[in-house]
Amino acid sequence: MQESQDQATDEYARALGDAQTRLAQKEAELRKAAENHASEAEQLRCQVEQESRDTHQVEANALREQLAQLEKSVEQEMALNMELQQRQTEQEKLLAQRDDVSSQLQEVNRANSRLLEQVTELGQEKDKLQQELEETRKTADKRQAMLDELAIDVAQEKSRHKEELSATRLQHEKELDHPHSLLSIRGR
Repeated sequence: MQESQDQATDEYARALGDAQTRLAQKEAELRKAAENHASEAEQLRCQVEQESRDTHQVEANALREQLAQLEKSVEQEMALNMELQQRQTEQEKLLAQRDDVSSQLQEVNRANSRLLEQVTELGQEKDKLQQELEETRKTADKRQAMLDELAIDVAQEKSRHKEELSATRLQHEKELDHPHSLLSIRGR
């Protein structure tokens, strides 16, 4: 994208240079033409004054009309010259604006790159946290399974102990109920 911007900038600069060269040539031509017209107008004016004394009024009027046309032509050329200068000024302003926009675009591109890096980093951090969470969950599941097994073992041990205790009590009660059997067992 930067390359296409640079290429467009180069083409625009070349076109601007060509336009400025043509503008300078046109201004020089206009100045020369204005000087020539002014000289011719002065000559005609002198001629009109001279001929107005010597020639018929009709010819003098024709020369005055030609002089007026020449003066009008000079004014038009000067107006064109001013318009060309205004356009050149506008073109320079547009170039400055284009440079500003180009700078802003580059800054936006840099900011976008920084944001993309931050998003990538956040994504990596999220993946890492998810992996750690998954490992913690697996560890918790293993611990829970071990606790469940231990609880079953303890419950079984407690139940067996209860049974043994009950059996011992029962045996003890039997012995208390039948003391002669105890004596007979001892006698043996």
